[in-house]
Amino acid sequence: MSKLRKSETDYSTFFPSPSPRVKHGVKEIDKNVVIGRCPCPVDGEKTRCCNLRTLDAVEQCAFSCSYCSVQAFYSENEIHTIKNLKEQLLSIPLDESTWHIGTGQASDSLLLGDDYGTLSALSAFAEKHPDVIIELKSKSKRDVFDRKYPRNIFFSWSLNAPTIIEKEEHLTASLEERLGAAEKARDSGALVGFHIHPMVYFKGWDDEYPKIAEMIEQRFSPSDIYAISIGTLTFTKAVIKKLRQMGRESRTLEMELEEAAGKYSYPLETKKKMFSTVFSSFSQKFRDNVFFYLCMEDPSLWLPVLGREYACDKEFEEDMKKHYRAKL
Repeated sequence: MSKLRKSETDYSTFFPSPSPRVKHGVKEIDKNVVIGRCPCPVDGEKTRCCNLRTLDAVEQCAFSCSYCSVQAFYSENEIHTIKNLKEQLLSIPLDESTWHIGTGQASDSLLLGDDYGTLSALSAFAEKHPDVIIELKSKSKRDVFDRKYPRNIFFSWSLNAPTIIEKEEHLTASLEERLGAAEKARDSGALVGFHIHPMVYFKGWDDEYPKIAEMIEQRFSPSDIYAISIGTLTFTKAVIKKLRQMGRESRTLEMELEEAAGKYSYPLETKKKMFSTVFSSFSQKFRDNVFFYLCMEDPSLWLPVLGREYACDKEFEEDMKKHYRAKL
């Protein structure tokens, strides 16, 4: 077992059945909308945290990523939208520290498009708060770019190696489809971002992940992109327990589970090797003109991977804010 966990995961003999999680439809629920905080550790600066705030406009996801933590927190069989979302958002108070809100923590941000008025509500919210950046994160190919959005709505896509998308990210769009959707967002006038996350240490990672950098550079210029983040598989004990109880076909837990800021992830040396490979695959032009950062990772990784580091979370947050607002 130790040998298996320490080695690169072998997907060449793994052919899972992409069985979708049963959903009984979409239900509108009566719930107060709150602005939460990102899942970085709260007790000390164990990771570099950007002070992202979260907004759960939709709860639960129809995609079937085998490693997904959303399934551990929300009703398994229903997708929930929020009643009177627009009215609630327009009346919700924001404090001065809120400058960046993400909507992709409880569901895929583009899963439902605007079928239930979610994007219209978020657009009205963004118009009311033009200095606040609203980030919509997706693994979808859904085309919602037949209209203009407020400039402070940023669209981002989680990108992964084709092997991982095929074997572990069931029902999601392919890498090519995600990049195609991002091109449509860019062509509509929106700024886009990419999260090469969660990286998996598998046989072939050092070939497939660098090709993602190549594909991004073929389709986008640095001026199109507000940020690119890099990160890897990280689990809480509760999520590991849930994944094992569900018994789904997956090889994501065939890895070394080292303690990492109260969660479990790859050893730092493995992360350093993977992250450095991806970052160095981008041209100097991209490295100089796009804001790269490590998502929820140990502060000691920043300097050897990205060539820069921050003394504290606040310093990281201020630098991110400066770069995002410059692109805005």
